[in-house]
Amino acid sequence: MAHASTAAQMSATIASTGWVIDASVTMPWFFPDEATPFTEGLLDALGEHTLWAPSLWVLECTNVLQSAQRRRRIDADRRAQIAGELGELPVRLDAELPDFVSLDRLATAQGLSAYDAAYLELALRRSLILVSLDARLVAAARALGHPVLSSVHVASE
Repeated sequence: MAHASTAAQMSATIASTGWVIDASVTMPWFFPDEATPFTEGLLDALGEHTLWAPSLWVLECTNVLQSAQRRRRIDADRRAQIAGELGELPVRLDAELPDFVSLDRLATAQGLSAYDAAYLELALRRSLILVSLDARLVAAARALGHPVLSSVHVASE
């Protein structure tokens, strides 16, 4: 498997701990044209880490599926199949919502949408590694000195 070394590298680099994942790393598992060695390595490493996401993740992934069907990338049967497979992923949905003021402050300070700030807030609050391909989100986490697992290279400002 070409991406086995990527998975081994992730496991060796990151101690067995929890990850906060977002739709940017999840959805390529279901769309082969979006898959990369990095995303495939994550998929291979799923059983080694506890995965977390804010409840928003369900909405975002569902929106990707709806959009993909509207754009005729997938048909209704494939959409429903992926939705079922997403539901089987071992992702713990965080039921604790951040308060308005804290989320607003984090989003504003880091130049993020409230949606992206929700992922960062969860990673910060639970001391979990953020796993994302969203350049702005990755940059915000790195700016705070928070551990990130990403193939995105963010230029220093």
